[in-house]
Amino acid sequence: MRATAWTSKPGLAGEAEGNCVEARAMTDSAALIYLARRDVSPQWRGFLQALIGTLGANMDMAGRNALLRAVGGRMAADAPLRTAATLEELELAMNEALGAMAWGYLSLRLDETDRSLRLVHAALPCIPAPGDPEGAWLAEVLEGLYDTWLTVQQGGASAGVRLALVQAAPGHAVFRFGG
Repeated sequence: MRATAWTSKPGLAGEAEGNCVEARAMTDSAALIYLARRDVSPQWRGFLQALIGTLGANMDMAGRNALLRAVGGRMAADAPLRTAATLEELELAMNEALGAMAWGYLSLRLDETDRSLRLVHAALPCIPAPGDPEGAWLAEVLEGLYDTWLTVQQGGASAGVRLALVQAAPGHAVFRFGG
């Protein structure tokens, strides 16, 4: 993926480059440029921490995670992707939508070993919550978002293929679709 593939709106790449001139010399300049222009504002950080803490106190983990995946599904429905004919087009469309939300970016890879699609998400906002200091709860929202987007793409709904979270770390998540 080119470094500017997810900054397709006019002005975004220029603003980020102005704030992060040194990023040009770094190996992963797309990540540094993105990180330089994203953050969760303090008024939302406190609210989201309280919301997740309240959900955790009033629901079991399975119920909370199902709710978070449903929220991600709703986000996907509110930001539908155009139909993609290629994996590159799908990655571009997903990154444009993620960029508009300031939710990081992803790369798509085919895994021939288990015949699946791997989604590697980076620069996910980190919002710690009670009992979850690394903010892993956002991976559940991403799972709902990606599952909905992929299901509506050609073949997703008819095949009954689902998305699964494989790995989550602060700001990073890996999913498998199919396999």
